[in-house]
Amino acid sequence: MSANNPSHNNTPSSPSILSSVLSFFRDVRVIQIIGQILFVILVVWVLSQLAGTASSELRSKGLSPNFNFLQDRAGFDISESPDWYTPNSLFVDALKVGIINTLRIVSVGLVLSTVLGILVGVFLLSTNWLVKNISRVYVEILRNTPLLVQLFIWYYIVLFSLPQPREAITVPAEGVIFLPLRFGLYILLYLFLWRSVRKLPTDSPRRIITLVGFFAAAFVTEVAFYLTNTQASWSTAYGSGAITAIGFLIYLAVSALLLAGAYYFAPPRLRPFALGAAAGQAIGGLLFYFGIMPNSALRIELYPALYLSIRGMAYPEIAPTGRITEWLAFVTLGAILAGIIWVYSGRVTEATGKAIPRFRYAVLAVVGLAALGWFFVSLEPPPGIVPVDQEGTVTLIPLDEAVENDLLTPEQKLEYSNVPFVILMPEQNRLGRFVAGTEISPEYVALLLGLVIYTSAFIAEIVRAGIQAVSFGQVEAARAVGLKQSQVLTMIILPQALRVIIPPLGNQYLNLAKNSSLAIAIAYADLFTTMTTVMNQSGQSITGILIIMLLYLVMSLVISFVMNIVNGRFQLVTR
Repeated sequence: MSANNPSHNNTPSSPSILSSVLSFFRDVRVIQIIGQILFVILVVWVLSQLAGTASSELRSKGLSPNFNFLQDRAGFDISESPDWYTPNSLFVDALKVGIINTLRIVSVGLVLSTVLGILVGVFLLSTNWLVKNISRVYVEILRNTPLLVQLFIWYYIVLFSLPQPREAITVPAEGVIFLPLRFGLYILLYLFLWRSVRKLPTDSPRRIITLVGFFAAAFVTEVAFYLTNTQASWSTAYGSGAITAIGFLIYLAVSALLLAGAYYFAPPRLRPFALGAAAGQAIGGLLFYFGIMPNSALRIELYPALYLSIRGMAYPEIAPTGRITEWLAFVTLGAILAGIIWVYSGRVTEATGKAIPRFRYAVLAVVGLAALGWFFVSLEPPPGIVPVDQEGTVTLIPLDEAVENDLLTPEQKLEYSNVPFVILMPEQNRLGRFVAGTEISPEYVALLLGLVIYTSAFIAEIVRAGIQAVSFGQVEAARAVGLKQSQVLTMIILPQALRVIIPPLGNQYLNLAKNSSLAIAIAYADLFTTMTTVMNQSGQSITGILIIMLLYLVMSLVISFVMNIVNGRFQLVTR
C-alpha cells in the first residue's frame, strides 16, 4: 500500500536536491558570476576603507573634501590668462583659465599634427631616395625619443637661444624692396605658353622646345640685368639696339652656331632640349639688347609680420569691427549655398555619371558672397559725429576731425571702421614690448612644437600603413581605365585607406590631449598646472585630482565620440 501512496512518490529525495545544488555550483558560468560579484564587493570594501581613512584624516586637519573652495580667492597670477583674470579672481576662474589654455593647445595641436603627419606619411612612400630616407629618420628619431626630453630641447635649447626682444628675428625683414615688373610678365607669358602646350605629350618636341626656350630666355635676361647692375662695362648695354655693333654681330653669329650645332650634332633624344636652350638664349639676349623687356620696378615697403625672440612669438592680430556681424551673415549664406551645390552636384553625378567640379563651385560660392558682403558692408556710411574724450571731458566732434587729430581710442577706431575686420601688425615700444598684434609665450610655442612634431611621427606611420593597405592592383586598374592621378587618390586610395587610418588616428588624438599635461615641466599654465597650484593653495588635493581626472575624461570622450562618428562614416555598409 505504501508503494502506491502518491504523496510519497512526488516528494523528492534529499540526495537528488543535493546533487542539483552541487551541479548548479559546478557550472563554470555560475562560478564566474560569483567570482566577479565577490571581486566587486572586495574592491568596493577596500575603496570604502581607504576613502573613510582619508576622509577622517583630512577632517581632523580641517581639509575635508568639498567643492566650496572653488569660490575662494585665488591669490596668484597666471602668465597665460585673459584680461578678466586677476589674482583677486576665484579658484573657479583659475580653473576656467586652465581649461582654456588646454583647449588652445589641444585644438591647434590636433590640426597641425594631422597636416604634418599626412605630409610625412606620404613622403615615406616617395620614390625619391633622399625624401624617403629623411622622412624615415624623422619618424624613427621622434618616435623613439621621450616626449618630455623633446619638450626640454624645444624650450631650454631652441627657444632660449633666440635673441632678446629688441633684436628679435623678424619675418620678413623690415625694409624696402624693388620688385621688377618683368617678373609679372614672366608669369603671364609662362601661363600662356603652358596653356598652349599642356595637352601635348610630355615627350613632344614642340612642348620641350617651348618650355625649355622660355626658361633659357628668362635665365639669360636675368643674368644680363645682373651684369648691368654690377659691372660698369655693362651699364650701357641695356636697350642699346645698335645693330652694327661688333659685340651684337658676334652674339648673333654665336647664337646661329649654337642653333646649328643643336640641330645637326645633338643626339635625337636631346635635340629638343638643345634647340630650346639655344633659341631661348638668343631670344633673351635680343629682348635685353633692344630694351623690349621692361627694367622698371615697383617699390614695396616691408613690415615685419612675425617676431621671434626669447619672449616667444608675435604675429598679426585679426580684430573684428562693428560691421563683422553683417559680413558674417553673407559668409553664412555662402556656406549654405556651397552646401546645397555640393549635395546637388553629388546627386547629379550619381544619377548621370557626369563629373561636376563641385568643390570649385562650392569655394566660389563662399568666396563670392564673402567678397560681395565686404563690398556692401563697406558702402554703409559711418556716423558723422562721434563722442571723444578730451582731457576728461566728453565732446561730440565730426569723425573726420577726430581721425585727423588722432583722438579716437583703439576701440573706437574698430567700432567706426567701414570694413568688417582689420589686421593689426605687431608693433614694439621702446622697451621691446608689443603694443599691437598677438603675442604668445615661449612656453606655449615649445609645448605646441613638442606635441605636434612628436605626434606627427606616429600619424605618419599610420598614414603610410593605410595607403599601403590598398591593393596596388586597384590603383593599376584605375589608371588603366583612364582615371587621373587626383581621381585615383580621391576615389580609390583615400576611401579605402581611411578605413585603416581613422581608428589608430583617434588613439593618437587621445594621446596628444593627455600628453598636454606635460606642460607642467615647462611651466605652461594648462589645466594640470593650474589645478596643481590651486591644490597647493587650498589643500584640497583629493577634490582637485578628481576635477582633473573628470575634465580629462570628458575631453577624451568628446574626441572619441567625434572619431567614432567619422569612423562610421567611412566604414563599409553591409547587410
